[in-house]
Amino acid sequence: MLMRKIILLLAFSINIFIKFDAVAAPRVPDILTQNGLIYCTYANSFSFNPQTADIGASMNVVTEQIYNKLFEFKNNSAKLLPVLATSYDISNDGKVITINLRKGVKFHHTDWFTPTRDFNADDVVFSLNRVLGQNVELPSLEGAVNYENPQYRIFHEQAKKIHFPYFESIKLNEKIASVKAINPHQVQIILFEPDASILPHLASQYAIIFSQEYALQLNADDNLIQLDTLPVGTGPYKVKNYFKNQYIRLVRNDDYWKKEAKIENVIIDLSTDKTGRLIKFLNGECHITSNPEISQLGLLEQYNKKYYTKTIESMNLSYLAFNFDKPLMRDVKLRRAISQAIDRKRIIETIYHHNATIANNIIPNISWAATVNTPDYAYDYNPKQATDFLQNKKLNLTLWVVNEEHFYTPSPIKMAELIKADLAKVGVTVNIQAITRTHLNQQLKNSTGNYDLILTGWAAGNLDPDSFMRPILSCHMLEREFNLSHWCYPPFDEVMNNALATSNLKERANFYNIAQELILSEVPIIPLANAKRVLIASSQVQGIHMTPFGNIDFATLFYQ
Repeated sequence: MLMRKIILLLAFSINIFIKFDAVAAPRVPDILTQNGLIYCTYANSFSFNPQTADIGASMNVVTEQIYNKLFEFKNNSAKLLPVLATSYDISNDGKVITINLRKGVKFHHTDWFTPTRDFNADDVVFSLNRVLGQNVELPSLEGAVNYENPQYRIFHEQAKKIHFPYFESIKLNEKIASVKAINPHQVQIILFEPDASILPHLASQYAIIFSQEYALQLNADDNLIQLDTLPVGTGPYKVKNYFKNQYIRLVRNDDYWKKEAKIENVIIDLSTDKTGRLIKFLNGECHITSNPEISQLGLLEQYNKKYYTKTIESMNLSYLAFNFDKPLMRDVKLRRAISQAIDRKRIIETIYHHNATIANNIIPNISWAATVNTPDYAYDYNPKQATDFLQNKKLNLTLWVVNEEHFYTPSPIKMAELIKADLAKVGVTVNIQAITRTHLNQQLKNSTGNYDLILTGWAAGNLDPDSFMRPILSCHMLEREFNLSHWCYPPFDEVMNNALATSNLKERANFYNIAQELILSEVPIIPLANAKRVLIASSQVQGIHMTPFGNIDFATLFYQ
């Protein structure tokens, strides 16, 4: 009865907003929507360079629209399709990857840059070396032997100030020894050791290709920061205007090397939260809305809105991590009992409104390495057994929660409260401490993270399990902000490394499932949920294909 009253009150409140305050956020000027589409998303972690951002709107807005990658995945599989590359070859020893590049691809002509050449190998070398921290190939000022700040030094110092979370999480600079151009349309990547994950990393949503010519121009003016704020790519759309935290206007790239986009203008509306985006959609101010408030989608039926919903399984995991720096948390029986105390089904119903699945495994079902069988020691809800072990221990635990909403943790504080209530039933007291991402990173940097448990999540940029499990659980990441459990288990790292040493997909999948079984056996984390990606679209918009990473390609859209 109480829940029914809450739902009715919420619906009434939104109804009031729709009737009286739906235009609180400024409408996009009508002139910009001619032959255009409005895509409503969120500004959280937005950057015009997705390499520098965590999961956020950058992926939806930038990767598929402004830039291109060397490769992409075919139909959410492990098979690679060439994009800016045309083919590749791997040496017999697995340490040399030769990539052949597409000819005739043009960079954007914008108000801030006019290219003088087409895309070539120099752009790939520059783009990869930038995230590797190896950009020393930029030339010094001609003839200025004694010049105290040659160009390459300026660039190198600037590059070191920029962080690339995804590539740092996989330690790409410890995988790739060098990148060099063999000729204008051929690049060679030299690896320290054979590594089957490299090409999937180059197909990830973070592996975009920049214009080296544009970077050189900016570097000459000591204005390299503009590379990430006024983008230049090879994609189907280019940036026309950007108003921070409000909207971005994209216009069609008439020089695009593939089929021309049908829609001329795209407005990316960044101005509202989940409820606000739904209100705008009801008002006809959004053609497509990403990550809407799931609990309120019933209002679309109430207002007879002509729409459809797109959902897809995603490479993500929300989980509760134990802090192994705390001696108490090193007891596997304790960790297993805490796992048995948590009602994950209730979390799926209350937090995700059934828009997620219970994570009985670590590797999400959408991955090519996922297993259909749940191991015997995947811990179902068993409060009686948990109580028998925990009730006399009088535990008082600190639970940290990063108070940021992501699609895989849509209501982190509320989820923490549910976990607290579950543990209270079995005799464990939990103190919730909400923190910011900045505070967390600072505490980890200073080794002062005083938590017993931490509620967090992870989303990968491709379907390869390596970039999913290694960053959050390997010994290699103990000193980084990714492995929040501070768990180090050498057998796990050994199996993960074995998976990289073979290019046979079945063998790799087998190794990753062994690694997964080790995690489920040792319980360094409690997997909670795998969330689905969701968007709603007006029935007049067709051609939407959503990837497991939330991306859609605006170039394929058209009006019915």
